[in-house]
Amino acid sequence: MPHQAFRDELGDRRRSTLAIFYIGVFFSALAVVLAEKLQSFRTLLLALAVVGAGLAILCLLRFLRSNDEREQQINYRALTFAFTGTLVFSAAIGFLQKFGFHSVPWLGIPALMICWWSLGLILYSWRYR
Repeated sequence: MPHQAFRDELGDRRRSTLAIFYIGVFFSALAVVLAEKLQSFRTLLLALAVVGAGLAILCLLRFLRSNDEREQQINYRALTFAFTGTLVFSAAIGFLQKFGFHSVPWLGIPALMICWWSLGLILYSWRYR
């Protein structure tokens, strides 16, 4: 029997699902930003943004459903980290607006939450190794 390298198919599938999630989020955000700049293509770009967001949601749900108990705990802690980080950031921005700082665009908060969640996944994955 020839020697074959161990291949974690579930892990590969989860990584590709997460990569598709991030790609969908990126292109959805890009389409919304471009829709503001290119008014003649607004309807098409917003439709692409909805498709990208829908793809991202489906990939996120697929990723979360494929988790075992330990990975669910990591995700729970990463989501808690993201919620707390976004809450602190929003409160700080609200406070700083009283001193003349600009507000965050509406697309900035979901992007910030995804960044905090990703950072939380990395930190808690390392912690539970």
